[in-house]
Amino acid sequence: MFSSTSNHHQLTKLLQNAFHLYQVGQLQEAENCCLNLCKITPDQPDILHLLAIIHAQTKRFQTANDYFKKAIATAPSRIDFLGNYANALWEQGLIDKAIHYCEQSLDRDFNQAEVHNILGNAYFAQSRLEVAVKSFRHAIQIRPHYPHALNNLGNALQRMNRFEEAITCYQQAIQLQNRYPEAYNNLGQVLKKIGKISQSRESFQKALALRPDFAQAQCNHAEVDTTWIEPIDGKHLYLRRYQPEDAAYLHQCYQNDAFMMQYNQYTPRHQHLDALADQLQLNRTLHPCQSKAVDWIILKKQPHERVGIANLVEIQFSHRRAEFLVGLPNPQNHTHGIGLEATLLVFDFAFNRIALNKLTAHIYESNAFSRQNALAIGFVHESNLREHILDPDTGYFANVHSYGMTLHDFHSNLRISKLSQRILGRKIN
Repeated sequence: MFSSTSNHHQLTKLLQNAFHLYQVGQLQEAENCCLNLCKITPDQPDILHLLAIIHAQTKRFQTANDYFKKAIATAPSRIDFLGNYANALWEQGLIDKAIHYCEQSLDRDFNQAEVHNILGNAYFAQSRLEVAVKSFRHAIQIRPHYPHALNNLGNALQRMNRFEEAITCYQQAIQLQNRYPEAYNNLGQVLKKIGKISQSRESFQKALALRPDFAQAQCNHAEVDTTWIEPIDGKHLYLRRYQPEDAAYLHQCYQNDAFMMQYNQYTPRHQHLDALADQLQLNRTLHPCQSKAVDWIILKKQPHERVGIANLVEIQFSHRRAEFLVGLPNPQNHTHGIGLEATLLVFDFAFNRIALNKLTAHIYESNAFSRQNALAIGFVHESNLREHILDPDTGYFANVHSYGMTLHDFHSNLRISKLSQRILGRKIN
């Protein structure tokens, strides 16, 4: 039979073992050890607190909350319990409660960097950015070398459009903790916002090198990827982004009333040639993640000549969706497979290279030819938008038909498989 001293020593050793298992990431083993200890001493606060943390980290929040409350009730003086409970509440989205427990903890000891950081996160979730910044700065003042607080301060400053200050915070966080994928990802986001696309891309790549399965960084990198600006090479056609030397051809397209009435009635048609060339030069400096569009000239390889235009516009990166347009101003090209090959190339680009989930097409009701072709290639008619667009020339409202093709539609379309094999020499779906 153990003496009380021996029993206490054994419990301490078992508790130390539970903490060790937790620290090395063996959460299930640590939990089992704590549960066994609870059978011996059910009200030991450190055991209850560790069980609360384990349950919170494994997203079993209801049980975690119960353990936190028991631990706090058993040891009301333990302010670290209050801070960790506040963090768990913040993770659950129970922001007001998280703030309450942070304030309780800080009332007892203001010099807790971790609790100021948690409080800042809670304020940030409520978009109370000024007080969030104040909390993060308190955390950094108490612990100057605190990379997580610096990263979070950067997030708040970025939300406030104080971009240069945010960049400094992220860089300081990375300097303190070089293997910090979240900070690299956040740095990439703010660099993208200020137009430093190449540097943004490098930051996202560093985040992914540290954590290849970092979904947010994957999406962010996809937005700034160089694939967006690379040409598209087909069997008989070649698609490349607009260039200043395309001004004369585009001006000719825009002056073609019959073509523009079916293609896009809202494109400015009377822009001076020099002004159009300047606009094209400016647009080339923008990545599609900035312009939310990518515009191509369609060129025949033999003979080498411009034959049309194609566009992805209204690009919604968060929804992986874009509107597709393709147009051939010369009616003689409508029966030579040019539009079909260009369409297949854009499908391949959209669904395979930049991983969109959906393409849409909005076609004027008067454009029966294009509506028929959209259905034939696999678009699904989704809606008839009555009196949807004001015709700038006639003053009448035009009906528009809306079509869509999802990634699933694309991959299950046997006609696209056969057409791409025959026209491009390869199956694209």
